[in-house]
Amino acid sequence: FEVADGGTLFVDEIGEMPLPLQPKLLRVLEDGSLRRVGSHQERRVDVRVIAATNRDLQEEVESGQFREDLYYRINVMSIGLPPLRERVEDIPLLIDHVLGDGWQVDGAAREALLRYAWPGNVRQLINALDRATVLADGQTISLDDLPHEVASGTESSAPRPAFVATSPGDADLASIEKAH
Repeated sequence: FEVADGGTLFVDEIGEMPLPLQPKLLRVLEDGSLRRVGSHQERRVDVRVIAATNRDLQEEVESGQFREDLYYRINVMSIGLPPLRERVEDIPLLIDHVLGDGWQVDGAAREALLRYAWPGNVRQLINALDRATVLADGQTISLDDLPHEVASGTESSAPRPAFVATSPGDADLASIEKAH
C-alpha cells in the first residue's frame, strides 16, 4: 500500500484472500491508514484499489468465505468479463499481441487454439504460447509445439504421462524435449 500511495493498487484474485486478512484490508480501505508489522505508528495512504477475481463474491459472502462489509466496500463498480471460451473472436487478437512480430501460427495450430475451451483463460493461453515459442523450430508454431491438452482439444487437469519411446530411435533428446 505504501508504494501505491497516491496511485492505484491492483489486487488479483481477491476472492482467494484468507478470512483473517480481510479485516486488515477493509481497515486500510475505510480509514486510509495502516501499521507496518512490528510498528506502533499509523501511516496514512491514499490508494485506489482495483480488484479481480474469478469467484462469485456474492456466493462467497453467503457461504461465509468473504466478509460482507469488504464486499460492499470494494464493489463500487463491477465489470464482468466473460471467460475466454465465450470470446473466441478475441483469441486471434491475443495470439498476435502475445507473440508479437516475427511469429507465425500454422493453420492446424491456430484451429486448435481457437477450438480449445481455455479453462485457465488468458493466462493459460499466454502460457501455451510461451511454451510453443520455446519448442518451435524457427518462427512458426505448429500443432506439435502446443501443450497436449490444447493440441488434442481435451481439458484434462491430469499430468501427461512421461515420455515413452516406442522404438529405439524415439529416445533422442530432441524427441523427449518435444514431448514435454
